Amino acid sequence: MPSVDFRLLLVTDRTRVQARPFMDLLAEAINAGLPAIQLRERDLSTRELLRVGGVLRAMAAPRGVCLLINDRVDLAMTLGLTGVHLRANSLPIPVVRRLVGSASLIGQSTHSLAEVRAASQQGADYIVFGPVFDTPSKRPYGSPLGLDQLAEACRISKVPVFAIGGVTTASVPIVRQAGAYGVAVIGAVLNRVDVGEAIREFMAVLETPTDSDGHA
Repeated sequence: MPSVDFRLLLVTDRTRVQARPFMDLLAEAINAGLPAIQLRERDLSTRELLRVGGVLRAMAAPRGVCLLINDRVDLAMTLGLTGVHLRANSLPIPVVRRLVGSASLIGQSTHSLAEVRAASQQGADYIVFGPVFDTPSKRPYGSPLGLDQLAEACRISKVPVFAIGGVTTASVPIVRQAGAYGVAVIGAVLNRVDVGEAIREFMAVLETPTDSDGHA
């Protein structure tokens, strides 16, 4: 099983960057020390997603940044990315594993404890669980699940769990105490005027030891 050596995962959403150049902001994040990116631009055509993924890979690879793409197993293989991040209703994890091989990372989004248990048992390398707190981008997935369910998700999972949904630098210690290995963020970085500073703030708080480091 590939190792998960990052605690901060930036999930992309170019609708959050307002009039600022999307790729320039991602370059700022990478230069500031961002360790992992999930390319999640589901409305792009396959050809455009291939182009964007290629440009992003060229920026990420020299810095050792883990680059995953949302759901598109074909593009992950074509571009030679670190791996693929699956929705809860994507191809089954064992099928994806046969396609991408044992060296590729497979992540799974989960929104219930049942989904956490299934993803863990089926061979995901890491799990994203949420929304933990209220956030506009995650309201379609239901009400906030809260810290108690996050703690239970971390307890039953055999692999690292990342908290998503309304996570800020202020709440990182709280979700880490609940057992989260790391955090996945969207607006907390992309909505900031200084994206690089946002990354540095997250990395600083994530590197602070806690009493419970999940699957560290």
